[in-house]
Amino acid sequence: MTYSIALNFEDGVTRFIDCKVGEKVLDAAFRQRINLPMDCSDGVCGTCKCRCETGAYDLGDDYIEDALSEDEAGERQVLTCQMVPQSDCVIAVPVPSGACKTGTAQFAATVASITRHADAALEVSFELDQAPVFLPGQYVNIGVPDSGQTRAYSFSSRPGDKRASFLIKHVPGGLMSGWLERAQPGDAVPMTGPL
Repeated sequence: MTYSIALNFEDGVTRFIDCKVGEKVLDAAFRQRINLPMDCSDGVCGTCKCRCETGAYDLGDDYIEDALSEDEAGERQVLTCQMVPQSDCVIAVPVPSGACKTGTAQFAATVASITRHADAALEVSFELDQAPVFLPGQYVNIGVPDSGQTRAYSFSSRPGDKRASFLIKHVPGGLMSGWLERAQPGDAVPMTGPL
């Protein structure tokens, strides 16, 4: 037996997932390739907070009040990392649907500019073949050409910008720092994410 869960995103898109009896909504969504917002998945951070508009559910016992207050629970706010449906449900998700896709996208990226900030950091901008949709705090893995290695960097640009920017600490002798010392506008790098 499964329950049908409608995920209504803030941009008007609705996605339906099947949730097994006893399964948490976050787990069911991830299993069906939808990444709902979350940081801890332990009922501690509150990042996965949504509103259950219709349906019966168990809030779970493994969350702290800082993540979901008694008043919020009374207003049908839920933590999807702890919520276990007991019927079909409709859940309002307070982010756009594009920010919740599962898996990582591959981006074709080329260096647009490199600005050096003393010896401490580099601001690197990349032109992308598509504007990445990401949530605050997400990052991408940037490949270091000719090394087979990647490095993880958080965005310093806004979600949806066609150009992605990153502040990268200059590490003398570092793999990425060494490549950036030689890099020129137009150089291509592989980029995966957001994660």
